[in-house]
Amino acid sequence: MIKNFKKDSRKISKKAILSCVVITAMVATSTSVVKAAEINNGMATVSSNEETTNGKYNFIIDEPSKYYDNIKKVEEIAGFKFKVPDFVPAGNSLECFHMRKLSNNDNGIQIFFNNSNSKVSGIKFYALKKDPVNGLKEIEVSKMNSSKDPQVDVEEQTMKLGEINGTSLTMSITRPSEKLSNGLAVGEFKETNKYFIWENDGLYYCISYNLVTKSEDKDSKERLNLSEDTIEKISESIKYPEEVKNVDYSVPNRELSTEVGVMKIYDNEDLEKAKSLLGFNPKLPLKINDDISINDSVVGISGDSDIENNKINYELNSFYSNSNGSITFNASKSSKEYDDIEKNGYFNRENWKTKELMQVKAEKLNISNKEVLKYEEKGIEPEQGSDVSYLWKEDGVYYDVIFFKNIENSDEIIKNFINSKCID
Repeated sequence: MIKNFKKDSRKISKKAILSCVVITAMVATSTSVVKAAEINNGMATVSSNEETTNGKYNFIIDEPSKYYDNIKKVEEIAGFKFKVPDFVPAGNSLECFHMRKLSNNDNGIQIFFNNSNSKVSGIKFYALKKDPVNGLKEIEVSKMNSSKDPQVDVEEQTMKLGEINGTSLTMSITRPSEKLSNGLAVGEFKETNKYFIWENDGLYYCISYNLVTKSEDKDSKERLNLSEDTIEKISESIKYPEEVKNVDYSVPNRELSTEVGVMKIYDNEDLEKAKSLLGFNPKLPLKINDDISINDSVVGISGDSDIENNKINYELNSFYSNSNGSITFNASKSSKEYDDIEKNGYFNRENWKTKELMQVKAEKLNISNKEVLKYEEKGIEPEQGSDVSYLWKEDGVYYDVIFFKNIENSDEIIKNFINSKCID
């Protein structure tokens, strides 16, 4: 699936393959990945004053699911103090942290570990304040990337490991087959997880110890199977992060790639880090109108980077809801398309299917006293429809707004992006 998306990098959503969580899920379960905002599992909350409050923590973009690689940041915003394993099986190392908003006053914590054996899923560890079964269901269903409600079946039975009395939970989630608006067919996919759940100092903790996946036309595959002895060792080892000695919870080093986002923007601290990486203060409108608001914003490595020689440039990719469609808003310090259009009146795009070069011509518009380049690209497949893009340069920064599927009134909507201000 990753290879397929590389065929048309302009359509790649860095949201779709941003986080370690999604990458892990794709490798471990063959879950399909789709274009940004093609499917939304919950809208981000924003407000007119560009700041919202979740409990005591202020967010610029309050997504239901947030991904972090810094345990101190997770502790800061979780709203409760939780324990983590001081033992994990050999070959497992920290991948990242996932925090899921379960209600206005309740967050669930999920810790992903990466397995050095690519054929085996890393373990998942959870910390929950309330009802662990519904909490696990909410967290796992949210990652299924389906516009249809998945079927969820659960079965519970008592389970005792050593001196720990707990529960074994089997949860099967079946994502139905569907055809997306871009023509991509997604087959039925079933994932069955087994968890050990127990209570410790007023919180519920869970370990995934068995995982079986099945794609529509393929045989079932067992991705994870921990012995009871291993589960017991993990559950007996939990400690508060400052007490841990045997597991490294520091920020993991990851291979740089233009296909994987570097960080997401949730709060003002993230925004300041993003500005430092980008080298400029970007426009970041949070709400365009009643129908269009931001879902998330990601800093990624731009395509003109020379990773091999450590010459790294960054770009900001923001994703917006739009009735029956989606919008991406990109900002970077360079744009080959813009330069080629200014020079030749067109740029070349490779047809990922035929490998032929397609000449894409643009028209010049004057919007809010700025020269804006507009061009339309038709989908390679008949079902994909057309996308419309607007390009302009402002204060040394190149901005690119792409309307996917729903391109009605795009000439009016684009004015809001162009007239938006940079966040101080």
